[in-house]
Amino acid sequence: MKRTLALLVGLWLVPGLLPAQVPNIPPTEIDNTRYGGTAAQFLTLPADARGAALGGAYAALVSDVTAMFWNPAGLALLTRKEAAFTFTEYVASTHHIWGGIAWPLAGGDWGLGVSISNFGFGDQPVYTEDNFEGTGETYSVSETAIGITGSFQFSDRFSVGLTGRYVNESLANTTAAGFTVDFGTNYHTEVAGRPIRASFVVVNFGLSFQPEGPTLNTDVDPIEGGMGAEPSPGQFRTSAAEPPTQFRVGVAYDVLAAVNSRVTLLSEFWQPNDSDPGYGLAAEYAVNLGSSLSAAARGSYAYQGDNAETDPDAGKAGFGSSLQDDAKWDGLSLGGGLAWKAGAFNLGLDYTYRHLGILPGVNMFSVKLGW
Repeated sequence: MKRTLALLVGLWLVPGLLPAQVPNIPPTEIDNTRYGGTAAQFLTLPADARGAALGGAYAALVSDVTAMFWNPAGLALLTRKEAAFTFTEYVASTHHIWGGIAWPLAGGDWGLGVSISNFGFGDQPVYTEDNFEGTGETYSVSETAIGITGSFQFSDRFSVGLTGRYVNESLANTTAAGFTVDFGTNYHTEVAGRPIRASFVVVNFGLSFQPEGPTLNTDVDPIEGGMGAEPSPGQFRTSAAEPPTQFRVGVAYDVLAAVNSRVTLLSEFWQPNDSDPGYGLAAEYAVNLGSSLSAAARGSYAYQGDNAETDPDAGKAGFGSSLQDDAKWDGLSLGGGLAWKAGAFNLGLDYTYRHLGILPGVNMFSVKLGW
């Protein structure tokens, strides 16, 4: 009995003693962020001036046709048919357009919409290491996305939405295509008698993009001393790149909800797969100027972890102090809008200025129609 008891005690103690004999090796931290490793970046460009002025924190508040970009769950909150169009002139003569049309179904329980966006530029000269002044040829870039969005209200407080999108990228004579999906939720209720809304969104989740095209074809010179005397046909291989997937959580609260005016504070956190996480803070003031006219003022600041001033080695990379100061303002957006109503017809005009840090600022204009 004593030997058996000693054996049991030994078996109980040994497992506790063994780990003490193994060196304590701390786990290795692994960063899976794909810095600069995603395709179709144009999918992240804002769809409209109002959302851009709110720094992307618009996902919890949106309830119009542009919900197809910001949060598909917001499309179920439509009260009438709507259409919108946005044109933006970006840096280096590039442009971005977004357009969409949506309508409520089944008495407002459902929302359905179609959207299209395009980014690109054209007729840029081709330079090579043998032709510094150009070969006389030109090339163009065109990136297009076509999406269909469906949204459903489960109750008077909760809605969900889904967007399926076909994406095509064309660079010179190469193309890449794929499919992405957005999923979003919207929860709306009241706190202290004033509306509050929360959102959970995953955007641009989908298939990888791999360029293909005749430009990848080439000729390989024969190896010196080899058997062949003529170049052999070959083809460059390309690597596939994932779309710029983002996980976003936001909230919007009306700190003032009077009959003719409203002040809404918004915030949002996002985690992209190709950059550091960020967050945005925004505010919107809206006021009725009469029975048919209303106006709004908006502003936001979006902190982005990959800004130049957050890098201690930015000076070594050539960023001077003036550029560092400009970079600190990257993420600042200011704008406003006017809305005019005549019977069942609504017209909205919105403008936003976006500070892009060391790059030139961007002016955005949007037009929205409701009927």
